[in-house]
Amino acid sequence: GAVISAELLRQPLPHKARQMLLKALRAANAGDHGVAIRLFEEALSRYPSSAAWTQSLLGVEYLKTEQPAAAVRSFDQAVLLLPHDAADRFNFGLALALVGQIERAERELSRAVELDPQNTRAKQLLDALVEHDRRQAGVTLTP
Repeated sequence: GAVISAELLRQPLPHKARQMLLKALRAANAGDHGVAIRLFEEALSRYPSSAAWTQSLLGVEYLKTEQPAAAVRSFDQAVLLLPHDAADRFNFGLALALVGQIERAERELSRAVELDPQNTRAKQLLDALVEHDRRQAGVTLTP
């Protein structure tokens, strides 16, 4: 299952907002990403206090539907609200890489690894981006 940070658990989530998020998650889990996105966006609009919960969930749906620019906007908000959430930092880094913002992606992925040293996906993506930067700069490493 998903890991929920203590920081997120401290964020208020009104009952009706929770119901809407659960409905959106059910849609997402059923593969109905369009409905999930609409419900998450509606939750943000109707329950702004749910943003800490909603922005990261919405960002994941944007990634799943190949909307990386929208995902960047969601994760940018998510990391402002929950600066110590490693999963949001990883997803933000991934979205940034997809839109070509490599330096920002590297910073977010480095932060994700700092926050969760066990996050092998963040380490692998960060290493790949750093290696790509080296190749772009014409620097080759010899063993």
